[in-house]
Amino acid sequence: MPTTPVLHVGILGATTATDSIYIPILNSLPNHYTFIIIHTTSNNLERDTQKHADVHTPQITTNPDEVINHPDVTLIINLLPFDHHEQYTLAALESGKHVMVEVPLSLSIHGLRRVRDARKKGAARSSQPDNAIANTNVSNTPGPKVFVGCARRYAPCFTDIFKKEISTLGRVYYARCRNITGPYTAPVAPNTPGKGYINGNSNSGLPSSLTPSASSTARPARIHALLADIFGSGEDCTRDREAFCRFLGTLGGHDLSLIRESLGFPDAVSNISIIEPFYSAMFHYTDDSRGVTYPFTLIWEAGVDGVPRCDAHLTVYGEKKTISVEYDFSCVGVRGEGVAVKVVVEEAVDDSGDVDVNVDVEVNGKAGENGHVNSDGDGQGNGVANGHARTRPRMKRTEFVSTARETYEQEFLAMHAYLAGDAGDSNLEAKTTAEDALDDLKLMHMIFDHYDRQCGTIRTPLG
Repeated sequence: MPTTPVLHVGILGATTATDSIYIPILNSLPNHYTFIIIHTTSNNLERDTQKHADVHTPQITTNPDEVINHPDVTLIINLLPFDHHEQYTLAALESGKHVMVEVPLSLSIHGLRRVRDARKKGAARSSQPDNAIANTNVSNTPGPKVFVGCARRYAPCFTDIFKKEISTLGRVYYARCRNITGPYTAPVAPNTPGKGYINGNSNSGLPSSLTPSASSTARPARIHALLADIFGSGEDCTRDREAFCRFLGTLGGHDLSLIRESLGFPDAVSNISIIEPFYSAMFHYTDDSRGVTYPFTLIWEAGVDGVPRCDAHLTVYGEKKTISVEYDFSCVGVRGEGVAVKVVVEEAVDDSGDVDVNVDVEVNGKAGENGHVNSDGDGQGNGVANGHARTRPRMKRTEFVSTARETYEQEFLAMHAYLAGDAGDSNLEAKTTAEDALDDLKLMHMIFDHYDRQCGTIRTPLG
């Protein structure tokens, strides 16, 4: 029986999630991963890393080049802010190493093409066949691969329950996706090009929601170039566009990726609202999965504020059933414990027989001393209801949960199966590949296209 290849891991960028999630998960899968080296600017991470390094203490560096060029590393986990995703992903691929990077891989079509070309260079460096491709499809290119991290799409309750319930829902009447979370503080700009990373103790690349002017006071040339690459002109790099792209580069990209897997591409986008730090969009769908065409609408609303809570879910409404997937990764503890994803199924249950305590009852009588209503009350609340009974549908509520550890373990096992080529279990499907990232980007550009039309025809806060 062949042994499972062990991927040697280098991490770029240290966040709070590195200590609470990534390092414990890597160390819990010693037959799949070995943690070799980490890049950080945090003064305390060495102590924290040693605390969680159950197998050995990894090397720590403040130079990302040492991670990318480390001779033993075969997988780079890129946890840098979204505007660093492409730069360091390209460098890692060209050095012949696999890459994991959080959603989104890129907000630019040109960026995905550069990723394709970097994979080809990495394949050549690894002495593997280099097959030329003429489009953005990189899924079958030999050599190093890209895995895009979106943990909520790998939660067992999402893959095993939510998607199954959606397929049996019947007609979809309405859908809503919400992600309103807090508190977040303004990120710190990188210090030096090539080595800079925002505060190692903060969330990577999160929007400066509580200080809206922060994004416009010092716009790095890198952000300006990225926006020009997305929109095709530096003149279109308005503050609202920048704020929206920053949000899509962090929390918003995960929302759209989840929507697309659950419900597919919308037919159209009809309205966009961008009033930093809150964002919303209206998507129109056609449900023709059962041979009859029905339209429905999905409302996406998202933003960040200073209230410490996570109100994040995707809910789909049918005729007699409502299905929600709720997620909260802010509750994750030091070792990745805590419920991160919950699926809630609410369905109407028609009872045509006996009346029970869950059914409203109308009777004729008077109230006893304990407030119960009886038809033949004895003053003590012991009468027997013999009046007319009316029933109404009851609601049955069922919950399914996945812990953060279960969710990330499933994601990392699927990533290993994809990168190491040992996929034999259909449950370990790698859904978030570079090809999948292209589909995420198509949905984002549907939003951008309507954004342009809306700005050109109506006077709104968009510009």
